[in-house]
Amino acid sequence: MDAPVCDVNQADAQRILDAALVAAGALGVAVTVAVCDPGGHAKALCRMDGAAFHSVTFALDKAGTAAGFGVSTDQWAARIGSRPHILQGLTGRMGFIPIGGGVPLHRAGRLIGAVGVSGATEEQDGQIAQAAAAALD
Repeated sequence: MDAPVCDVNQADAQRILDAALVAAGALGVAVTVAVCDPGGHAKALCRMDGAAFHSVTFALDKAGTAAGFGVSTDQWAARIGSRPHILQGLTGRMGFIPIGGGVPLHRAGRLIGAVGVSGATEEQDGQIAQAAAAALD
């Protein structure tokens, strides 16, 4: 009997990271990519040559936020809407970042982790993260 699906495995984490690096290269941007398990713990991480040092923390936070809530980080603006007190409360939490570039990873309908990308524009980070997540299919 197969083990239950509950965590992104190392081979998948590496494939997701590699797909993100290819997507970033195609856009001509240097980013950091983080792949994490459902608890936000890093499974794979790469800061491309030339990516900002702070992008490491942001990529990990984007992956952790997407994994922790099971939704892409670019959805937070719509989820918060005209309730700024929610944004104020959440942004005070360590590791929460409501900026595009974090995408949850699912297998067999279950959350198995997330990918976070930081270092380019928010739109490019999101595009790279989506391409990376598609490598799981």
